[in-house]
Amino acid sequence: MNEIANSAEFTSQKSNLSITANVYLETRNDKLIIKATDQKMGFSSEIAVSTEEEGHVSVKCERFLNILRSLPEEIIHFYDKDCQMMITNDDNTISFNLRTTQDDFPELLQVDEAFFRIPKKIFGKLIDQTAFAVSQDETKAYMNGTLFSKEDNCLIMVGTDGKRLSFINQPVDFEIPDFDDVTIPRKFINIIKSFNNNEGDYDIHIDQSIMMIRSSNCEYYTVLQNTPFPNYRKVIPTNMSNHCRIKIKDMDEALKRVSLLVDSKFKRVVMQIENEKILISTEESDIGTAKETIQCEFDGNPFICALNYLYLQAPLKVMDGEYFNIWFNDPTKAFVIKPDPEREYLHVIMPMQVN
Repeated sequence: MNEIANSAEFTSQKSNLSITANVYLETRNDKLIIKATDQKMGFSSEIAVSTEEEGHVSVKCERFLNILRSLPEEIIHFYDKDCQMMITNDDNTISFNLRTTQDDFPELLQVDEAFFRIPKKIFGKLIDQTAFAVSQDETKAYMNGTLFSKEDNCLIMVGTDGKRLSFINQPVDFEIPDFDDVTIPRKFINIIKSFNNNEGDYDIHIDQSIMMIRSSNCEYYTVLQNTPFPNYRKVIPTNMSNHCRIKIKDMDEALKRVSLLVDSKFKRVVMQIENEKILISTEESDIGTAKETIQCEFDGNPFICALNYLYLQAPLKVMDGEYFNIWFNDPTKAFVIKPDPEREYLHVIMPMQVN
């Protein structure tokens, strides 16, 4: 059932009438071949089965998956006859007849060469540090994915929505061939994230039009975006003169509490830093106000800024260590979030106007 659930991520969600809402099933040499595609992404997998007669059909993926989820954990039998798939349990006390489709199933893209290997743990780390910053605005295609590139012996991934940016520059101790910078679509990134168990390796193919991943008994791919990614290096501030050191747990828990009374549209909180303390508060509104004070290490001039609390909370959830630093020059300019001690990643947040 897991393979069918995985294939469902690659079916068309817009129209249940399209063949791309189906999953393709084929029995061959005591293997069940599973395929799905929405024409932009594709998935294929093989699992061992006991075959009485070889053949192939396609069925509505969502219906098929719901049936499988409803069945008890025991041997399941499948029979196809007269455009109907009969699904029964071992003692025939449960049965379903699901209509099959004889329409030609779309061909999946094939790649036979130029794969390189990356440990799942490393690729997962790249995604974890950047995926949450990717734009959700479909009209901004150039920010609807993560930049993936290679420089020397480092893998780089960047996500941004124009108001925040997340960057990781991960050194690796294994050989990776050079490849051109690509933007991996947000949906595909989220699928990789949901599939990843950090065990073993990915075999990856990248060219200017497609990215394909092979893992264990399955492979999946996406057509790549052809819109240029923004010049992220111009966005990352340098020569920051002030910083404030804070416990990750203290800030995360304070944001959780204060955000209970934050404006749901703007999600703005105000931070006042002074005398080694940070006052985190919401602005006055019809629903009330909230405030909390936490300790910090800071020896600069008093500082006040406003920001979307989610933009700070998201990177804290994937940050290593016990402490982090907020680096800044001016309350109206972008500031940088880094773990302390510094690691391979950082996060840039644009402040909001203080009322």
